[in-house]
Amino acid sequence: MTIKRRIALVAAGAVAISVVLMAVAAFLFARSQYMQQIDDALQQRIDTYAELSTLDIPSRTDNRYLDSLPGRVSADFDATYVQVVTERGTVNIGPDQLRLPPVEGPVPLGTTTFRSEWVDGVHVRIAATAVAVPRRFLQVARPLTETDEALSGLAILLTVGGGIGVLLAAGIGFVVARAAIRPIGDLEDDVSGISQSREFGRRVDVSGTDEVAQLGHAFNGLLDELELVRAEQSRLVRDAGHELRTPLTALRTNIEILTRHDVPSEERMRMLESANAEVEELSILVAEVVDLATDRYTEEPHSTFRLKEVVDDVVEALTRRSDREVFVEADDSVVKGRRAAINRAVTNIVTNADKWSPNGGPIRIEVEKGTVTVTDEGPGIPEEDIPHVFERFYRSADARAMPGSGLGLSIVDTIVSDHGGRVFASNGRNGGAIVGFSIESDVSAAS
Repeated sequence: MTIKRRIALVAAGAVAISVVLMAVAAFLFARSQYMQQIDDALQQRIDTYAELSTLDIPSRTDNRYLDSLPGRVSADFDATYVQVVTERGTVNIGPDQLRLPPVEGPVPLGTTTFRSEWVDGVHVRIAATAVAVPRRFLQVARPLTETDEALSGLAILLTVGGGIGVLLAAGIGFVVARAAIRPIGDLEDDVSGISQSREFGRRVDVSGTDEVAQLGHAFNGLLDELELVRAEQSRLVRDAGHELRTPLTALRTNIEILTRHDVPSEERMRMLESANAEVEELSILVAEVVDLATDRYTEEPHSTFRLKEVVDDVVEALTRRSDREVFVEADDSVVKGRRAAINRAVTNIVTNADKWSPNGGPIRIEVEKGTVTVTDEGPGIPEEDIPHVFERFYRSADARAMPGSGLGLSIVDTIVSDHGGRVFASNGRNGGAIVGFSIESDVSAAS
């Protein structure tokens, strides 16, 4: 169901409820007014007859008795039924004879009760009272035929008028809905056009400050992010292709030489070792490019853990494959995030320090309040390169002579940014590089 139809139906439903409530209220009010007028007239007539306390009521009605009654008592209606109930029986008074049903329940003296009933196919309003002297019940009734007809006409009028009002409300609601959602339709056309043309540099037209305008701004923000991601992907592919050319060229050259020429065994072994190193470098580069392109660490759920535990795992893995001495000073900082991703970030920083540290030079790792700082005893980072060490594929002049893809610290920056943290790099006072990151921690949670 479209939004236009929903709005029209909601408007029609709201009007229908209002019309029904107003119609019921109007009908009940009109009925109350009609019945009040009839009750007042009945009260006037019954008061007149009740004053005839000394009147001798015969056992049956005859002409002499009818002539002696005040038949000309004024009333606001024509047809009236009068019935007197005495100890000797019931007497109907008046030319229109209609036996009224007996009084139900006690009737206090001087009090008039009113009720509506169907008697012999006639809908009547009955007033009854009790008279002490002589002891008798007096009932006066009046047909409700005219009142019922008037109320029936009013009910029909309210029903027809209400139905017309509901239909008009539905029509007006549809027109208003069409005008109200026109900006949504325009927004849909703009977004569909961008999606079909894949021109992510385009933006939807936004005017005003209402909810539709806010939705348009949100779409433009999404397009900004999409354009940025697309640009980053293009840059990643372009840079990865550039980085892949060098090892592939070297690998192809060595293979061609080995297949086309008779190479001495020592030279052959050296070329095979070089090719194997190139393959390993390609494997590392491809794995890191895949990590950046797929962002697979975002699939890991968040958990709470101690940074010291992650650092200990990284140090244990490093000492298994090398004799590097590592000193660790760590507090009980507790962080919330993706543990495998943080492990990868620490591993990349420690691996980078291991690559640049001289043989026998120790590595120092400090963990304090969510900050991991790794210090090596290598040559340090040239000052002009410090602002660029976390950029993708960036390698200083000295780093180009060593194995590596230039993606290790870039991956660290991506992981830390996803955790709302920051990375840093500098040189120590006594030489060596200082590289690390900070993320939000809670020391008290460690207890």
